Amino acid sequence: MIEDCLDDIDIIPLSELRCNKKTFNSHSLALNHYFHKQASQDEKKNLSKCFVLINEERIIGYYTLSATSVGIHDIPKENIKKEIRYPNIPAVLLGRLAIDKNFLKQGYGKFLVADAIYKAKNTNLGVALLIVDAKDDEAITFYKKLGFIQFMDKEDKLFFPLTKLIK
Repeated sequence: MIEDCLDDIDIIPLSELRCNKKTFNSHSLALNHYFHKQASQDEKKNLSKCFVLINEERIIGYYTLSATSVGIHDIPKENIKKEIRYPNIPAVLLGRLAIDKNFLKQGYGKFLVADAIYKAKNTNLGVALLIVDAKDDEAITFYKKLGFIQFMDKEDKLFFPLTKLIK
């Protein structure tokens, strides 16, 4: 489990990765392809930032963050304080999250989401939400267990409040 090896793992920017990306193999061909072929290009174009969880020379998983916004009317009214008067709310998109097949069901996904929340909260930008687009029912359940809330009329889109103005 993850608790047993916290001293041996690190989360680094993709640009600092020195081991072979091709060794990473999740259950998703699309997420593998993105990591192997596209993630570095997206970073160079400043479209997203990729963070990689490593254990010595082994890639455990990765996630990406990018800037986005969401319409205020997409958030359930009970989750918004009246002080917000803007039509769009600044947010961070947790665009991709993947764990290598050899490290599934060990808590690494939760660990990466916690790191994404930390990075989103501590950015030098004003952001109110961390947003995810869940790919299936299993992903929806995973994010809900971590405190994410579903958007109105968008079952596969969830958010995590990063400010007291969103509850």
